[in-house]
Amino acid sequence: MARMTQIEKFKAKASIQMDHIKAGLLELRAKAKEAKLDARQEFDKGIEKLEKAQADVKCKLEDWAKAGQDAAGDMKKSISRELKSLRKSVKKAYKSLI
Repeated sequence: MARMTQIEKFKAKASIQMDHIKAGLLELRAKAKEAKLDARQEFDKGIEKLEKAQADVKCKLEDWAKAGQDAAGDMKKSISRELKSLRKSVKKAYKSLI
């Protein structure tokens, strides 16, 4: 079996994190439906922002995969920070619903 490059490893790891984030956002949407209307509207706005952030990170991952080796290192750091921030935001939003 061929060894994965650093870029392939990072992309695979980021893809798994994105799947977890997407699942968390789906769960947040389900929990928000249970909330009262006023609170639900606020949660919907927050979830929409998180979904946009997720889409932005996904685009950056695609750009990163196409970038040259030099640019890839800087983009990797940026994407890693954004994934971490997005995961924390999803967890924080989920905790506020339960």
